[in-house]
Amino acid sequence: MPAAFGDFSVLVIEDESFTRMVLAKMLATLGFRSVHQAADGEAGLAAVQAHEPDLVVCDVEMQPMDGLGFLKALRASPDARHRALPVVFMTNRADQSRMDEAAAFGADTFIVKPATPASLKEKLGAKLG
Repeated sequence: MPAAFGDFSVLVIEDESFTRMVLAKMLATLGFRSVHQAADGEAGLAAVQAHEPDLVVCDVEMQPMDGLGFLKALRASPDARHRALPVVFMTNRADQSRMDEAAAFGADTFIVKPATPASLKEKLGAKLG
């Protein structure tokens, strides 16, 4: 696990602005070089193009484009780096069928909401390590 996340940038895709702000603050506290934000999957795809993050933390349930829609579009990108981008899903409902569906599209891991600094550090450290 990296000692610090200072070499990495992260994109948070979350439709609830308060939750997005809290997550961004937690990620900044963990030491990420930069933390970008988007309010839904479509804005997330634009942010991936604009900022080239090293990791995406993405809510599953959003409108109009949800997390699975974002992931499907990302994995279909002509850009190999975008297709390989680690995506960590956050969900209130970590039921097995939802997790299996997301994993089939290349989700890397899950965090059950509410995320904590400890759960973020553990899951993201494992992905970036």
